[in-house]
Amino acid sequence: MRLLHLSDLHFGKNLYEYSLLPDQRHWCGQLLEYLDRVPHDGVLIAGDLYDRSVPSGDAVDLCDWFLGELAGERRLPVLCIAGNHDSPQRLGFGSRLYRAGGLYMAARPQRRLERVTLRDQWGEVDFFLLPYLSPGDARTLFPDREIRTFDDAFGAVLEENREELERCPRRVLLAHGFFARGGDPEHSGLVTCDSEIQVGGLDLIDAGQLAGFSYCALGHLHSCQEAGGPRARYCGSPLKYSVSEEHQEKCVLSVTLNGGGEVSVERVSFPPLREVRSVRGTMEELLAPTGGTLASEDYVQITLLTQGTEVGAAQRLRNVYPNYLQIRYQNPAQRRLELEGHGELARMSLGEAYRKFYLQVTGHPLEPEPGRILDKLAREAGEGRDEP
Repeated sequence: MRLLHLSDLHFGKNLYEYSLLPDQRHWCGQLLEYLDRVPHDGVLIAGDLYDRSVPSGDAVDLCDWFLGELAGERRLPVLCIAGNHDSPQRLGFGSRLYRAGGLYMAARPQRRLERVTLRDQWGEVDFFLLPYLSPGDARTLFPDREIRTFDDAFGAVLEENREELERCPRRVLLAHGFFARGGDPEHSGLVTCDSEIQVGGLDLIDAGQLAGFSYCALGHLHSCQEAGGPRARYCGSPLKYSVSEEHQEKCVLSVTLNGGGEVSVERVSFPPLREVRSVRGTMEELLAPTGGTLASEDYVQITLLTQGTEVGAAQRLRNVYPNYLQIRYQNPAQRRLELEGHGELARMSLGEAYRKFYLQVTGHPLEPEPGRILDKLAREAGEGRDEP
């Protein structure tokens, strides 16, 4: 069975002042052409179909066209869940009718996971659809359980559905959340970016709970990456939705599931209508590519190196980069001082850094008694210095 894993479409997304709907429609067209060339048995969409809970009419039209092309025109089973950007009520409208046309939409979390069974030459494959689940949602579903975290909420759903999950040896999960090995993002190697909503680590789910599934199609993180192992993966967003994503290679995942429940995964990339990137330089350097005429229609964040004001800077740069996102001004000398300061700070111990900070703020050196307390705390943190 060959499946195409998508997520975080964010139809209706704006990047600064620019609507990305033309870029998203261009991407959808490329994906549909790919499916016409390379047959698949189903499409998995792991949440965040829309960028806002109340999407614009144009965003709804794009989503309706895209899902219609997949499930209607190409007769592909399409399995979708709601993400944290989606409105469960709006996304779930008509879901029981959609099933007859091959579109399986799980928008609201339920005690019993929605199960969809597809078949190939080796038999059945069970797909379990888990929409974005918050601890509050889980406490409503499981009033008899103590649920404080996202990890507790996910565990409660798995426990409730244990018997159903074990019905079929080949099983696939669709889920939307922040999954990390051991519930620890600091040592998981996960890549995050500015366009993802996080709540200080409170939304973490231990990826160890995903064991037992043949494949986990995850959504929420915008970079293509594993979550604790090769069977649990984020495919990432189809396009770059913030400048912090400029170095990410966007893709979808083509997942092949064999008769023994083993999977092989292939990345499939499509060139975007416009790139998202950043440029830095003096006005002369930025205008140099074409002498001040059109150089690129990419979405560009500009850092202009200048010691004073640049009259007409915005218009001159727009002639070169008509879709610039932002112009940030930076004094080259100040930048050098900042870099030198960062290097000096990196060489200091915790106590030395705090003493220098205290002197700069107050104009007075730190008194001996607070200094001894500081040194004690620094030693406990593993960065100590001997007491005077």
